[in-house]
Amino acid sequence: MNLRRRPRSVLVALSAVALGSTVLVGCGSSDKQELRLSGGAKNFTMDPKFETFCAAYDSLTLSLNDMAASGASKEAFDKILKNSKALVDVAPDDIVDSVVTNDAILNAMNKAFADRKYDQKKIDTDDSLRQEVQALYSQDGLAELTTKYADYLVKNCGVSTAK
Repeated sequence: MNLRRRPRSVLVALSAVALGSTVLVGCGSSDKQELRLSGGAKNFTMDPKFETFCAAYDSLTLSLNDMAASGASKEAFDKILKNSKALVDVAPDDIVDSVVTNDAILNAMNKAFADRKYDQKKIDTDDSLRQEVQALYSQDGLAELTTKYADYLVKNCGVSTAK
């Protein structure tokens, strides 16, 4: 993931964590789309056993979308981390590894942004932040976990990956 393309790429990259790279396109360009919510796939009927998990995913996704639109702040991250923790708490055993990894990355991003006092200019221009984010996304096995997470959300929550 090239984080040097656009200033808001760090925020968009953070949003992408929630679903994996298969769902978010175009860092800041006109083809950018919001992360999708549960039930968006055509002809999808959700199994009731996934309703709590999918609702928690939707809450996290909405808070990530809000921050991507308005910028990083302590309040935005507080909401994101609360929703991420709720998702961890209800994650089914077969996806919990991906959800816990996602939560750890969100917590690391919060720390990185807090270290910069959530200052949008610093966030947008700080090369060391870009390097920190790149390191988070370069973890061994992360690509597989995000693919697993995205596939799970499509299959069990009806998350649409279409534009």
